[in-house]
Amino acid sequence: MVKIDIAHLIDRLERLLNKSRRIPLTSGAIVSSDECMEIIDQMRVTIPQEIAKARRIEEERDKVLALAQDEAERLIDRAHSEAEQVLNERGLLEEAHERSAAIVEDGRRQAEETMRGADEYAIRVLGQLEDQLIAVQTTIRNGLEILQQEERRRRLSTEAGLEDFGAATEGDSHGEPTSGS
Repeated sequence: MVKIDIAHLIDRLERLLNKSRRIPLTSGAIVSSDECMEIIDQMRVTIPQEIAKARRIEEERDKVLALAQDEAERLIDRAHSEAEQVLNERGLLEEAHERSAAIVEDGRRQAEETMRGADEYAIRVLGQLEDQLIAVQTTIRNGLEILQQEERRRRLSTEAGLEDFGAATEGDSHGEPTSGS
């Protein structure tokens, strides 16, 4: 299965709109509804995949945080062990407290750095995904507006053409000229 990136689909939709024939004196364009629907269908498939990807990233972040917490606890336990060992070997309580506090502080700092890095990574990736989803939503909304405007123009044009045709055939059916002479 070929993996299609949401940004690629947005680019395709934008190219479709850019290559569409413009309607003179308006901002409207004639867009191939088949091509537009194909891209929208692919977006319907791709967006859930992007959301699943974000969930996997979030789960990965949670695992990294859990590992960081485990590492912090392990470092704290090691600090306590080393502190006890120092007390037993040397009997120097003050040195043991200082060493224990330093090891605990180092472990805490390392755990905070790991958690901060994981949070920054998750925020960055989720922010990028949010930006892509907003861009997709805007593109879809713009495409729908263009298609709806085109449909209204077509309907008005068809109705105007039918009225003109009806007025012309009424004058011909009575054998009278349509102009008032």
